[in-house]
Order: sequence, then structure tokens, then C-alpha cells
Amino acid sequence: MNEAKTSRMWGIFDESGVFLSLCHHGFVLLVVDMVRSGELAKYPLATVNALLSAFGPNLGVGYDIGCQFQTSVSRSPLQEQAASLKLTPLVGSFHGHAHNRLCQLSHLSTYVKGVGLEDLEGCEQFFSKSNALANCTRYASTFHRQQEITLFFNHVDNYDTYPNLIKFLVDNYYHVLEILQGEETLRLEMAGKRSPIPTLSLCG
Repeated sequence: MNEAKTSRMWGIFDESGVFLSLCHHGFVLLVVDMVRSGELAKYPLATVNALLSAFGPNLGVGYDIGCQFQTSVSRSPLQEQAASLKLTPLVGSFHGHAHNRLCQLSHLSTYVKGVGLEDLEGCEQFFSKSNALANCTRYASTFHRQQEITLFFNHVDNYDTYPNLIKFLVDNYYHVLEILQGEETLRLEMAGKRSPIPTLSLCG
């Protein structure tokens, strides 16, 4: 058996997954093929490099291990660019609570000013939809695999994310209004001045 030909033949199955980047509305920004190695730092670094080039300063990037990723960025060739453009690595609200308190205060979306209501867990939700692709792409050639993934992502963007965008924005707007209504009560309680609790009159 010819080793070189065999390894080249099985080489079409080297891709082990995708590294995905979404905007906070849920649209696909960037997809990177992960080849054999699994989820290494090179994939998020390449993604951040592309996003910094496209969007410029004050970019917040949510990642399950955003705190560790900050260290990776600071030791990479991206260090100066990330610092000058004020890149903020963040941790999603689902994964963030497993991290230590100091990490949460610096990176958890709940505590970082400007993140708003975003939980930074869009990729988790997206992957729950795209998991069904594995059966179609497992034994496909590189071209057909990428074609299938691209078609699926375009379909989700155009027929799922985009049509639901208005509902997403309106729901967030009403959620913000609810939060703002309770803000004064929260301030009073934090200052030790409890707001009067309405009493109910019971009849009978």
C-alpha cells in the first residue's frame, strides 16, 4: 500500500469543524475551517485579526475562554493592533459564571459597560441548529463540505435571522424599558431606603 497516496486520500477528511463568528444580532460574520488540530488559539486570533481590520476600534469579542484569550492576544503579533484599537475580550453569560470572580468583573458581559443585554451565547444557539449538518458533510470533499456549510449559513441568515430581526430588537427594547422602570427602586434599596410596599386590602 502506498502511504503517500493513502494519506492524501484520507486528507479530505482533515477538517474537524468550524470556528464561527457572529454579530450580536446573530448574523454570520466569519467562518474558519478547523483542520485536524481542534480548537487552537490560531483560529480566534485569525478571526480577531479579520474583525479588527473590518470594524476598527472598540470591538468587543465574546468567547467561552475570553479571559485566557486576552493572554493569547497579548503574546501574539496582534498585541499592538489589539491594544491600539482597544479590543475587549469578553466571556458569555452562560460560561462566565464558571470563571473566578475577578475574571467575571473584567470579562463577563453582565459587568462590562456597553455590552447591554447581549449574553454573547449566540454561537451556542447557532450550533444547536447547525449540528444536523454533520451527517451531510462528514464524508464530503473539502469543496462540497464548504459548499454545504455556506448554503446552510446563508439560508439561516436570510430566512431565520433576518426575518426575526425586528422581533429581536423590539423584545430587547421592551426588556430595557422594564429594567429602567425598576432602576429607581433598586437605587433606593441599595441606599438602604426601601420603597413603600403596596398593601392589599382583604375583603371578607
